[in-house]
Amino acid sequence: MRIAVIGAGFTGLTAGYYLKKQGHDVHIFEQDTHVGGLASGMRDSVSNFPSSWEWDLEKYYHHWFTNDTFVFELGREIGVSNKFITKRPVSSILFENNIYPFDSPINLLKFPHLSIKDRLKTGILMARLKYQYNESSSEVFENITAHDYLSHHSSQAAYKKIWEPLLKGKYGTHYKKVNMRWFWARVFKRTPSLRYYNGGFSSFAHDIATAFTNAHGFLYLETPVECIRQEQMGVSVISEQALDPVFDKVIATTAPHIFFKQAEQLPETYKNMLSNLTAIGAYTLVLSLKHKLLTDDTYWLNVNDENWPFLAVVEHTNFQDKSHYNNEHVVYIGDYVNPTDPILSQSPEQLVEKFTPYLNKINPLFSAESINHSFLFSTPYAQPIFEVGYGKNIPPIQTPLENVLFASMSQVYPWDRGTNYAIELGKKCVDILSSE
Repeated sequence: MRIAVIGAGFTGLTAGYYLKKQGHDVHIFEQDTHVGGLASGMRDSVSNFPSSWEWDLEKYYHHWFTNDTFVFELGREIGVSNKFITKRPVSSILFENNIYPFDSPINLLKFPHLSIKDRLKTGILMARLKYQYNESSSEVFENITAHDYLSHHSSQAAYKKIWEPLLKGKYGTHYKKVNMRWFWARVFKRTPSLRYYNGGFSSFAHDIATAFTNAHGFLYLETPVECIRQEQMGVSVISEQALDPVFDKVIATTAPHIFFKQAEQLPETYKNMLSNLTAIGAYTLVLSLKHKLLTDDTYWLNVNDENWPFLAVVEHTNFQDKSHYNNEHVVYIGDYVNPTDPILSQSPEQLVEKFTPYLNKINPLFSAESINHSFLFSTPYAQPIFEVGYGKNIPPIQTPLENVLFASMSQVYPWDRGTNYAIELGKKCVDILSSE
């Protein structure tokens, strides 16, 4: 078949690679200048990327869990298994201006702001979520919110001090709507050790793209698709680079609101499903520092304080060696926000000024003079909002247009968005086309 794939994120690249391996004529269209989607690197997209850095760096912090099997399966397939790096970094929480390691049962039992009874009750709850349920049995959480479940099954103190600040920090005013099945998946998937890729996630995306083009697949960058139209003889893909615009099948891997505009022939029922897929945006302020910010070697710091203006501090070079970044210390400061939040229109310098009093509480040495480079990235579509009953409202990958598939991170539920499930989604598209 002659197949068009719209989008060169991990879903599109995966679908393109496996379809090309089956012998199809595959064309991938990407509106950006580079591959990788939300996991793409900075080197391809910012003019002032530090030339002294050996490795690229993601615009939004990324890592893999050691059970992200679809990633490693694809890595073996294209011959890059030796490029995966496994380490066990430290994850912590900030509570009342103090940092506490919070990535093991022992650390939970040491947390001084809960009574022993509350710590034990919280530990038992986490163990039940991780070991008592699987993907199928977790459907029992579909119709209850994380707010209701955790406030009843965890102690009130644990909910107020641990879970509620994180739910509010991630989902803002939507925090009471998010269902418990999403929260279960977050606990179930987590592993103590994490993995990264030699050269950064963009290097993995480039390696997949290279495997695709080496197999004589066609990849068109800076080529937005304006329209997808079902015709009698196939599907027309209207784009500047589509010299022969008619394809047998099309896989669209764009955000729902973009696909909504591209495929005007979709029936209203499917369009309504797309329009009901609500999401929140996100930003990351990326700082290269002359010294560490998190001196206790914490990699991931959740901020459990609603008065702070950000949710997470991720010191990437407490996970990967700073020698890959000219011995500079790389830190992400990130938060989830509404797409219209005024913070998204501010400059890196404005955010540094706003955040400095808080970063000083983490490390008194921090100042504007600590910064070598600063970058600010944002996206309006970063995290789907998985409300009660979400599983029944997911648009099917096979759209009502016979020859058009749609695949986005809104369909990886109950799992959270991430490259592992983007790759799985690409394989599901291949399986659907292969079964015809």
